Formats: sequence, structure tokens, C-alpha cells
Amino acid sequence: MKISLDDLLRPIQAELNSFQHHFERSLQSHVFLINQVMKYVIAQKGKKMRPMLLLLSAKLNGECSEKTYAAASLVEVMHTATLVHDDVVDEAETRRGLPSINSIWRNKISVLIGDYLFSKALIKMVELKEPEMLDLLAHTADKLVTGEIDQIDRARSDTMTEAAYYEMIEDKTASLVASACKLGAMTTSDDPAVWEALFEYGRNFGIAFQIKDDLFDFEGRAASVGKPIGLDVKHNMETLPLIHALQKAGKEKTREFKRQSKKGSDRAIKQYVLGFINEYGGLEYTKERLQHFSDQAKQSLEMFTDSPVKHSMSQFIDFNIQREK
Repeated sequence: MKISLDDLLRPIQAELNSFQHHFERSLQSHVFLINQVMKYVIAQKGKKMRPMLLLLSAKLNGECSEKTYAAASLVEVMHTATLVHDDVVDEAETRRGLPSINSIWRNKISVLIGDYLFSKALIKMVELKEPEMLDLLAHTADKLVTGEIDQIDRARSDTMTEAAYYEMIEDKTASLVASACKLGAMTTSDDPAVWEALFEYGRNFGIAFQIKDDLFDFEGRAASVGKPIGLDVKHNMETLPLIHALQKAGKEKTREFKRQSKKGSDRAIKQYVLGFINEYGGLEYTKERLQHFSDQAKQSLEMFTDSPVKHSMSQFIDFNIQREK
């Protein structure tokens, strides 16, 4: 049965509205150009998955407070900053089906806007006035950048392995999702066991989310995914479907693949890579791993009493498996 995002968010609909107001206020500046770009960012209507999960994690244990909304805004500001910088690094012309910030305002402004967002995140961190939260977020910021640089370095040196892939996506994607869930719990519960259970929920969900995103590079449609399909292949970013196929193929076939995947048009290369991945079961294996991490995320919820919020968090995992963008 198709899962509706509206149904998943019903337990926190009022809280989401409060978050949105808090988030928009946090982006305001006295500089006209910054406000102009921020209006464009807000109008893009991204997934906002991280604040959604933060609010659900908070409400699983109590009622959301101003500190909850501040934490949710902080997490979304950090995530937005990484997206702005990612588009510059990837030379991406679109984001969520719309022109990227760097394609409109060029790279210099885009880098500075990303810096502005990170500075706003730092201010929000200090405003929380919670040393444990500050420590968590500081280490998360470090992981976000480390994961992105690790991916670029491994693409350049051609040293990606399956173990390195999991470590990389845990840093660049899952770390912020895990921290969001833990932060939400920290605003409504004093129990470290609750914090850690929701951190593990977010970590496994985040890994599953990135694996699903990587599947889109071979199965999705640019119009629905919101980015050019095949971008990772073009930039030599090996993700799990290809990593598994190369591992199964052996050295001789891998050498042949490396030669053939550099010949012809982008379209021809994409077709060749997809054929290679299908030949060695890359997509099927990736879907198995997606299910594995999804199951692990669900197990982290077992300690909590059944409720509409817990049901939504469990269904969020299935929604990720089903999503088409």
C-alpha cells in the first residue's frame, strides 16, 4: 500500500508549522542580496526530512518546546548550507528540479551564502545553551565535511570499497539525521537510553536514505528526482550498485569496465554502466542492503510504547523505500 507523507506528518502538523516560522526567521538578514537568496531557498520547498524526524523524536517522549524548534531550525540550516556548497562542488545546474543557487548567482555568491548559513547554525548552537547538544552538533559538522571530502578523494584515487562507502555515507548523510533524532529526544527527555535509541534510529535511517538516493542514479527519472540522472557516474563517484558489481566482476572485467566506461557520449556511458551493474546484480544487492538498514532502524523503536508518533516513525522507513524522489 502506498504510504502518504501527509499521513506520516499528521501527529506533528501543528509543530511543523511552528518550525517553519522559526526556520524562516532564522534566515533573515539586513543585507538585501542575502534575503533575496534566502527567499529563493525557502520557496524551493525541500523535503525537510531532518526537522520532521527531529520533531517526531521529540514528540515521541513529550511535547515540543521552543528549544525543539530552535534545534530543528539549526539542523535544517546546516543541511541547506551543505547543499549550497555541494552544488558548487558538483557544478550542478539544478536542485529539486529548479535552477541551483550557483547557476543563478554564480559560485562566489553561492560559497558565501553557504558560509552565511553555517554562521547562522553556529549562532543557533550557542543559543541552545546545552553543552551536550553543542558537542553533538560540533562533531556532526566535522563529519559532514569529512564525508564529502572523503568521497571526492576516493573518486580521484579510485579506492572506494563497500566498507569505505558505508563509512562515507554515515558521515556525509546519516550523521546529521542521527543527530537530528537525538537532539529532538534531548529536548523532551532526560533519559540517555532514549537519546541513544533515537540516534541509532536516525543513523540507520540515514544510511538507508542515502542508499535509496544512490539507487535513483540508475533507476530514477531526472524530472522526479530533481537532479540530472547519472551525475555520480559522470563524476566517477562510485556508489553501492557499482561497487558491488566491480567486486563481483573480478580484476580483468574491472579493467575492461574502466576502459569502456570512458568512451562515447554521456548517454552511451550511462547505458554501458547500467548494463554492467545489472549483469553482476548490483541493483538487487543494493536493495537488499536498503532493507537491512531499514530493518535496523525499526528495531531501534522497539523500546517505545505504541503511539501515532511511533507508527509514523516506523512508516517513515517504509516511505523511504517506496519514494520516487
